[in-house]
Amino acid sequence: MKDFIFKMPAKVRFGEGISAKLGTILKDEMGFKKVFVATDKGIVAAGIIDKVADGLEAGGIDYQVYDELIPDPTIEIVDEAADILRNSGADVVLAVGGGSPIDTAKAMCMLQTHEGSVRDYLFGGTKQVTKEIMPLVCIPTTAGTGSEMTAASVITNNQDQTKVSVTHENLIPKMAFIDPTLQVGMPPFITATTGMDALTHAIESYVSLNAEPVSDAMGLAAIKMISENIRLATANGSNMEARTNMAIASTIAGVAFMNGGLGVVHGIAQTIGAVAHVAHGVANSLLLPYCMERNVVGNLAKFKNIAVAMGENVEGLSERDAAQLAVDAVFQLAEDLHVPMKLKDVGVTREMFPEIIKGTMEYRLLGVNPCKLKEADIEGILERAFE
Repeated sequence: MKDFIFKMPAKVRFGEGISAKLGTILKDEMGFKKVFVATDKGIVAAGIIDKVADGLEAGGIDYQVYDELIPDPTIEIVDEAADILRNSGADVVLAVGGGSPIDTAKAMCMLQTHEGSVRDYLFGGTKQVTKEIMPLVCIPTTAGTGSEMTAASVITNNQDQTKVSVTHENLIPKMAFIDPTLQVGMPPFITATTGMDALTHAIESYVSLNAEPVSDAMGLAAIKMISENIRLATANGSNMEARTNMAIASTIAGVAFMNGGLGVVHGIAQTIGAVAHVAHGVANSLLLPYCMERNVVGNLAKFKNIAVAMGENVEGLSERDAAQLAVDAVFQLAEDLHVPMKLKDVGVTREMFPEIIKGTMEYRLLGVNPCKLKEADIEGILERAFE
């Protein structure tokens, strides 16, 4: 067995209604005095910030709400928010939302202890993260991105239409509050696409060339939990058991990919997000089965295990046929959830293919994909997913 390092990221506080104890935990247990709540207007409109504010006020801690964050945060938005945070007098940031607010908050906190623009610290930039960042605590409101458990902050560069990350262990949040009651009002489409995003994390980390036994165990556990709960969570969002299991599974999948890495699904999805402005969860959920089709020959044994974890009966089948059931199961899941299944339906055109292929080939984790892929392979995946 190869040598490996397993990183257990943020401390997790889980509980239905745990957000009611926010103020007490942040003030009395962690010693903070003022909270900077970083979120977006959609979270405010959904009433989630009211519940968070109730929890902060109950603990008697001072706070400020900043709701100007946006999906797919740009360099300019991050830099502006970092300046506002710098003048707030807060000593901790509480990021509330999906992956975009949490990713933005990571970069904002990094810029409190590092000079310059976030542009300088993006992959390939001129500066490196060298210091601890301002303390960050997260409350994910979707069961999907796993950003509350990882070291990456994905930022959009509008100048060249790319998505690039700042990645360093110092960006890992200090704590994540997982409160499934805050996810009850999530619309079915968001539940489905963010849940498929979490499934993508679990599957890609499990078959990654960087995979190791601990991340494998977490990846398979997440695949099983998502497969057993995502349909019900989407169909009946008030089902607390399904919501709870999805919230836990997303966190587990985040830990899995923090250690095991990702692959071609994220390489293409991240580029499509920048080029065609397709939401990350939508892009991942759409691309996952087509990328699995190409990757299945890279590790038949593991794809067979994925099929079993998804509830497929592999008895009496060859390893190749059993592995194919994993691909079939994900296609069926996407169909059941009514998520987009063709790129042409989400605004991607064939004219965009060269730029998408170029961006995918530059994706920093493409090298740990289970199959070594060339430009022609990416084009083939795009054609299969197009119409």
